[in-house]
Amino acid sequence: MNDTSKKHFVLVHGAWHGAWCWEKVTPLLAGMGHEVHTLDLPGLGNDPAPIAEITLDSYVNAVKDVIVSVNEPVVLVGHSMGGLVITQTAERVPDRVQALGYLAAFSPRNGESLFDYAMADTESHVTLYHEVNEEEGYFTVPEDRLPACFYGLCSEEDTRNAIARLRPQPLAPLVQPVSISEQNYGQVRRCYIECTKDQALTWPMQKKMLHNARLDALLTLETDHSPFYSCPEDLVDCLVRL
Repeated sequence: MNDTSKKHFVLVHGAWHGAWCWEKVTPLLAGMGHEVHTLDLPGLGNDPAPIAEITLDSYVNAVKDVIVSVNEPVVLVGHSMGGLVITQTAERVPDRVQALGYLAAFSPRNGESLFDYAMADTESHVTLYHEVNEEEGYFTVPEDRLPACFYGLCSEEDTRNAIARLRPQPLAPLVQPVSISEQNYGQVRRCYIECTKDQALTWPMQKKMLHNARLDALLTLETDHSPFYSCPEDLVDCLVRL
């Protein structure tokens, strides 16, 4: 837990967001001597992939490509939906993952999907206010709900800049169950960073995620769903302890 030696981080963003959400965290980690990789998942950030072609496997393959390009095991961190992605990725390349870090993130069990939990999180602002476009295969949250949902403790400037860069979230990856095993995923160190004032993935639902992950470590931030903006220094303090 107290090991702050040099690590190689791969940071995976959540739904609607892109690699840009780590823009305050990356230089802090790099300034401490750590290596950091971020990426845009297919169809998000600046990635041009068409929504109709995107699956959970698309996300996993994108992350796996980054991991295998690195010459050492990585600390693989997933925020929110990113937890789904890192879970399945660890199953595919467990020997390349030093530790998994779930940041206010989904950690489904074998055979479960993100939606199995998201729709059961009845106090979540995402669950309460989301809008689904079934014809085009994506869903969104109304713009007037976004500040309270994701950025409740963030500055107005950070909130405004983040909202301007959000993109529609493809549905297909969220309804595809993960396929994980004790022999692969189960052998990887798993840590969770809970965010107690989260309105997108509520704290009670995060507690279920903690149980699912069978953790090696639990860290706590008293903040909203976006600690990379609301408290980046505190988040980095947690990340280096994974």
